[in-house]
Formats: sequence, structure tokens, C-alpha cells
Amino acid sequence: MSLVDYAKTDRHREAMQVWEECGRNSARAAGVLGISQSTMRDYVSITKNTAAAAGYSENWDARRHVPEGEFVIGRSIYTSDDEGNKAWLKTKRTMTEAARDKALQGFVDGLVKGVKPYKPKAKPKTKKFATDLLPTIVIGDAHFGMRADARETKSRDYDTKIASQDMLDAIDYLVDLAPASEKCLLVNVGDFIHANGSSGTTFAGTKLDVDTRIEVVLETAAQTFLYAIDKLLTKHKSCVLVMARGNHDSDTAIALALILKFYYSKEPRVTILDPHGFFHTLHFGQNLLAVHHGDKVKAAKLGAILPKMLPEQWAETNYRKWLVGHIHHQNAIETENGVFVEAFGTLSPPDSWHAGAGYGSASVMNQIVFHKDGGEAIRHVYQIRDSRKVPDLTL
Repeated sequence: MSLVDYAKTDRHREAMQVWEECGRNSARAAGVLGISQSTMRDYVSITKNTAAAAGYSENWDARRHVPEGEFVIGRSIYTSDDEGNKAWLKTKRTMTEAARDKALQGFVDGLVKGVKPYKPKAKPKTKKFATDLLPTIVIGDAHFGMRADARETKSRDYDTKIASQDMLDAIDYLVDLAPASEKCLLVNVGDFIHANGSSGTTFAGTKLDVDTRIEVVLETAAQTFLYAIDKLLTKHKSCVLVMARGNHDSDTAIALALILKFYYSKEPRVTILDPHGFFHTLHFGQNLLAVHHGDKVKAAKLGAILPKMLPEQWAETNYRKWLVGHIHHQNAIETENGVFVEAFGTLSPPDSWHAGAGYGSASVMNQIVFHKDGGEAIRHVYQIRDSRKVPDLTL
């Protein structure tokens, strides 16, 4: 089996094919492709890492490759000591946090090769911007890359293209309604990407219904965010993006945020918060806002976290709110210490498993305009109303 078979993108596949035709000589292959030697070496390194995860190795007999979707987690070796005692020596393949971050960065580097950073555009023509308002668009669990069939779910079809178009329509609607302001927020509460990688599973390894390859999903997701941010910049002076990590996309959320940070690296009007960690906090006037996917800490317990995380800001504010997702429908509670926890609905319909378990809700996206003196000033809701939801047969 050739290393070409493990290339994850068309660009990598072409590069690896030329590399092998050139006798696995990176310098010669780079010359044929018209790219730098360092770029060629990156392609080879990324592909070798992918191959190794599937059991391929040039240094030991691994010609019996594991089936697609399975991974090598260790080896078993039958050995003996000096006294002739025989035993099986078993090892387990693990990846340190640093190694996983390095692999993830390599994957992101491969996606952004050749992508030119964003060139700052002209500011909005509006001359008056509200300084006491903070329009905040909250994206519920979008699940880009999910495949759903309306005949099975009794809701509506869903795939990556549909997910992108749904979000673009919602962004257009909500941004047009927003008051022009100095600053705005775009908050993704997690599970924007359905799968955590090319294996088509969640971070924990649960198998999912996916519609295409992960690089296509990431590219479409990035392009959708580019449109959303550019649209916001036509209305507001600056934009802040919060990218929360969900239980589905704990790693791919980081990859998506890093892609966007690279693209907007020369645009001072766009701030993308550090994607690492599972909690994000923002302070606006009398508002203390926090973002978490909602899978690791129950809503009732989130209220106790804020005063511990930010005691000074807690004392200075009169309105505290958590923005979460995970449950796929609108729900809000007030904790014992007066913190509001709101779970936001999603534009995505249920997949096969959720539909079979009886889950389902309205397809919505919210925009909340926070006032500097504390609390909500305005709320706009975009809703998709063309769901299938009809009887199988009318007699």
C-alpha cells in the first residue's frame, strides 16, 4: 500500500504522488510541483502521521492494515527474559496533549497553505455607532457535516451545504436588524462541526452520520464564518468571535478558530478569542457574559463558577449570563445567586439517533442586544419554518 492512499486532501494526494514518482526525494518533488521544500516536507510529515494512526509503518511488519475507521491503539509482543520466562508484552498507543496539538497544527497548516490573509476593507458608511449597545449573535449547535434524511427523521434534509446556506440566511436577517454599534459579538456555543476528525466520530469516539470528508466540512465552515464576519463589519466598527469547543468538535473547533485567526491576522477590526479551554468570559459595562458548550457542567452549577473565576468583575456588574448549547433547544434558568443560564436553539434538524429518541425542536438563531447598563435591550429571532413535519399519508 502506498502513502498516497493516506493523503487526506487532493492537494496532499497530488504532492505525495509526485514525491513517490521522484523516488521519495522532497527536493525533486518540490521542484516539479513549484513549491518550497519546506512545504513538501510538511505534506510528507502530515501524511505519514495519518498513515501511522491507521497502522502503516515502514519499520515493522504492519502489512495487515486495520479496516477503515479503526485505529491502532498498541502492540502485543511475545517475548522472554534471560531466565526463559515467556510473556506477552502489551503496549497502548497514547497521544500527549502536546503531540495532539502539534498534529492539529500540522493539519491546520495544510489547510491554510497558499491562503492569503484578509485585506482590511473600508469601514461602514454609517457615522453614528452606539457605544452603549452590544449586538450578540449566538450560533447554536450547527453540526456542519451531519447527514439527515427527512424520510427517516420526519423533519427535513440536512447536509453541509444546507447547513451553510441556513446560517448565511440567518446572518443576513439578523445583521440587517441590528443597531449599528461600536462592537458586536459572534458566539458559537460549540458543536459547530459534527465530527471531530476524519474518523467521523465525536471526541469520545461515538460513530456519527456524516455527509462528506472533514476537510470539505472545515473549508465550508470557514467560508461561512468569513461571510458572517464580513457581513458584521458592514454594520459595526469591530467584531469579536467566540469559538466554544463542544463534545462533538473538541479538536476541530480549535482548528476552525486557528484558520480564522490566520485569515484575519491583518484585520484589527476582528478579534478571535483564544480557542483553547472550555470557558470564555467577556465584560461589557454592567454585563458579565460567559460561554460554555454545556456538556461538562450542568446549568444549575454554572452560577457558582463565575464569582470564583472573576471576583472583581462579579462585584462590578449587575447582570451575569451564561450562553450555552448542547441540548439543541431554547431553555433558560436563573441560578440561586442570580445568574441567568440560557441554552440556545439550533438551526439544524435532528439526526437519525435524536429523531429516533424523540428529540426535535424549532430551527432558530438568536441575536441579543445587551445594554451597557446591564441586561437585554432587544432580541431578534430567525426561524426556519419550512420543516417537513407532515403525515406520511393523509387519508
